[in-house]
Amino acid sequence: MSIPRTFLIAGAIVGAVTAGAAAKKPEGPEKFNFEHVSCNGADNQIRLVVTGVKRSAGRITADLYPNKEDGFLKKRGRITQVKFAAKAPVTSFCIIAPTAGSFAIAVYHDKNANDGFDKGPLGLPEEPWGISNNPKVRFKPPPVEKALFKVDHAGAEVEIKLK
Repeated sequence: MSIPRTFLIAGAIVGAVTAGAAAKKPEGPEKFNFEHVSCNGADNQIRLVVTGVKRSAGRITADLYPNKEDGFLKKRGRITQVKFAAKAPVTSFCIIAPTAGSFAIAVYHDKNANDGFDKGPLGLPEEPWGISNNPKVRFKPPPVEKALFKVDHAGAEVEIKLK
């Protein structure tokens, strides 16, 4: 029994399209796995991806800040803080924003798990850190506007590269 030529051609096209779709790599933070205990599908859930984690030791600490310049990158200004075990080369977890709106996140890799962001004698960071939107940082912290991202009811995906 022979298979009609049109079926063979159609099958080859479908196979090629399917293979091409399977081979295409997803782009952006959605390419990472969000199967973390902190990710439960809640409203305003921020799916955070921290890249550039060198060692699976210590904790990644993340601070969520509101859209306010006053208090940005300061303990008194943060909305919430979460800490999870660091996993190299990428650590992914979720933070819940209190409402929809604009927010900023700062993270650091607490390599020695001493619950502090270690700084040297000149006040420069001794542990890897990053800020949402990965703004360029020169001699002072960026303004909150450079770090803001939108969170809606469905949440947001944010990727931060450690420096």
